[in-house]
Amino acid sequence: MVAGRTEKVAKRYARALFEVCEPKDFDVVSAQLSALSTLWSDSAEFRQSMLNPRVSDALRVQVVDGLVAALGGWKHEPTKRTVHQLVSLRKAATLPSLAQIYAALVSEYRKSLSLEVTLAQPANDDVVANLKGRLSQALGGEVALTVTSDPALIGGLTIRLGDKLLDRSVAGTLQRMASQISR
Repeated sequence: MVAGRTEKVAKRYARALFEVCEPKDFDVVSAQLSALSTLWSDSAEFRQSMLNPRVSDALRVQVVDGLVAALGGWKHEPTKRTVHQLVSLRKAATLPSLAQIYAALVSEYRKSLSLEVTLAQPANDDVVANLKGRLSQALGGEVALTVTSDPALIGGLTIRLGDKLLDRSVAGTLQRMASQISR
């Protein structure tokens, strides 16, 4: 399956699963999806069994059920049905993306946002703490920051949340101005 399409399918299924889950189930569902994602990444045999066109859909479901049973069994019925559906539709390759997107939905729901901040210059602990406090206040919840530096920004910063980017760098401003002038 093409990467963009895999992501699209994973988003659709993650959103549907998230919507049928109770908040008390979020951690259990995330843990099971994460375990399946890890299995997908670590086990070539698992990936091959899911991707082999000669393996029947029923056998694929049995393989997944056997692996989950070895990990403690299904803990949440909607998660089981979602994974079975993906496996039956031969879209098991979406499992890693499904786990990641579902975890992001849970974090967003809990207002615990993971932000990637890039600054023009390296920042000390005081600057990071101040930035974290201001972003927590502005966004109305707890934030986790991953801070990097990139001198190419010239000044300012960029903030990334998932696929959204807020660019308040000098380099970004210059690029936007150049684009407007060239029109």
